[in-house]
Amino acid sequence: MIKYEPMGSDTSIGKLFSRFQESGPALIILLIAAAFRLVFILKGGSFIATPLSFAYQYLDPLLLKNDLMRSLLYLHSQPPFFNLFLGIVLKVSPLPAVSYDILFKTAGVLIPLIFYGILVFLGIKRLLALLITIAFMLNPTLILYENLLYYSYAEAFFVLLAIFFLIRWGRGMKFSDLFLFWMSLLCLGMVRSLFHPVFFLITAVILTFQIRRTFKEQRVTRTFALSSLLILIPVFALCLKNVFFFGISGTSSWDGMSLWTKANGFSPEELEEFHSRGMISSLALKADLKAFQPISFYFDDAELKGMPCHHPADCATTRSTGYPNFNHIGYVALSKQLWKDALRLIAYDPSLFAIYTGGSYCLTLWHSSDSVHALFKDNMETVKGLERFYRFLYFGFLGVEDRNSVRLRDRAMVITALFLIVYLSTVIHLFRKDDRIPPAVITVCLFCLIIHAYTLLVSSIIEFGENNRFRFPVDSAFLVLTAGNIIMWGTLIHSRFRNQ
Repeated sequence: MIKYEPMGSDTSIGKLFSRFQESGPALIILLIAAAFRLVFILKGGSFIATPLSFAYQYLDPLLLKNDLMRSLLYLHSQPPFFNLFLGIVLKVSPLPAVSYDILFKTAGVLIPLIFYGILVFLGIKRLLALLITIAFMLNPTLILYENLLYYSYAEAFFVLLAIFFLIRWGRGMKFSDLFLFWMSLLCLGMVRSLFHPVFFLITAVILTFQIRRTFKEQRVTRTFALSSLLILIPVFALCLKNVFFFGISGTSSWDGMSLWTKANGFSPEELEEFHSRGMISSLALKADLKAFQPISFYFDDAELKGMPCHHPADCATTRSTGYPNFNHIGYVALSKQLWKDALRLIAYDPSLFAIYTGGSYCLTLWHSSDSVHALFKDNMETVKGLERFYRFLYFGFLGVEDRNSVRLRDRAMVITALFLIVYLSTVIHLFRKDDRIPPAVITVCLFCLIIHAYTLLVSSIIEFGENNRFRFPVDSAFLVLTAGNIIMWGTLIHSRFRNQ
C-alpha cells in the first residue's frame, strides 16, 4: 500500500531541507559565478585570445590546424597538451576564440564547485564551506586568468582536480577516483614543464610510503603504487621522445635559457671580460639579459640552414602570424650552451645567485595579477575595486604597494612564516600517526604540501620575472592545506574534550 504524506508534514519538510543542504550550496555557487561573470562582461571585461598568435609557448596556428599531430611530435619547447588543446579547437570550431572563451568559462564555473567539494570532503560544515568558496571564487585574479588564453588557468584547474580525486579516493577507495587523480596530474605535467617527471616520481614514492603507514592495507598500497605508472610511463615516454629527436632529457628545451636569465646578474662589461677569459660563450654574450630573442639574433642564415630540423614546427624561424617561432631547432643548441654558461656564472659567484634566488622568491609571493600585466590591463580596470580589496587581504595591510619596494622582503618574511607554520603543523600530524585523523585528510595535506613547496622552490631557482604567475596555480593547494590542518587540530581538540 502506498503511503501518502501531506506536503506540510515534518517528514516532507525534512527531506526538502536535506536535499537543499546537499544541492543548495552548489546552486548558490553557480548563481554567484554566473552573476559575477555577467557583471564582468557588462563592465567591459572580455576574453583575450590574442596570445594564440604570439605567445612563445604556442606553435604556429596554421600548423596546429592543418598538421597537428606531426607538429606536436616535433614540439620540444613545451609539453604537448596545451598546444594539442589549441589545435583541436582550431580544427573543429568555426569560431575558435568563442570556443576558447566558453571552455575557459566552463572551467571557471567548475573550479569553485570542485573547491567546495574538497572542503566538504575534508569535513568542513557545508555552510562554512560555502562561505569560504564564495570568498575564494570572487578573487579577481581567478577571473583575470580565466579570460586569458594561457596555460596558467589550466594548471590551476588540474591542481584542484587532482586534490579532489585524491581525497575522494581516500574516502571511498574507488579505483576510478585514483585513476582520475593520476590523469589530472598527467594533464598538469603535459601542460607545464615546471612539473618535471622526476617531481611525479618523487611524489608517487612519498605518497605511497605515507599510504602504507596510514591505511595499513597492503592491497591499498600496492594499488596506489602500481597506478602511479599511469602518469610515470607517459611523462618518461615524452622525455625519451625528446632525447631521441633533440637530445634533451626533460619536457622542455628552454631550461638553459631560463636559468641563464636568472643567473646573469652581471653588467655587459663584466660579461665581455668573462667571454675574453673563455668562461662564457659568444651566445651568452649575445643573450645578455634577454635570452628569448628570435633565433636569427643568435645564428646567421648559413648556420640556420645547416641545422638538422625535421618539420616546419622546428624548421621555420617565424610563424604565419609574423612572430618568431620559439620552437625552432636552434633553441635546443642555444639552451644547452646557456645552461653551461649559467652554471659557470653560478660557480663563479654563488652568493650573487643566492641573492637573486631570494629576490625571485619575494617576487613569487607577489600578487599574481601583476604578471603579464600588459595583457591584463583592460580587464583589470573592470575588477579594480575588488582587486584592491583582495590585495589588502593578501598582506596588503603591511603597506607594501610596489614589488620594487625595499620592504618587499619584509612582506615575504611574514608570508613565509605563515607557510612554515602550516607546513610544520602538517609534518607534526604526519609523525603523530593518530588514528583519530582520517587517512584521506592527512594524505591530501601531504600532497598539497609537496606541490606547493615544490612550486615555490623550483620557480624561485629557475625563474626571475614572472614568479608570481608560477605560484598562482598552487594557491588553492595551500588553502586546502590550511583547511585540512584546521580540521585535524579541531578533531584532536574535540576528541580530548569529549573524553574528559
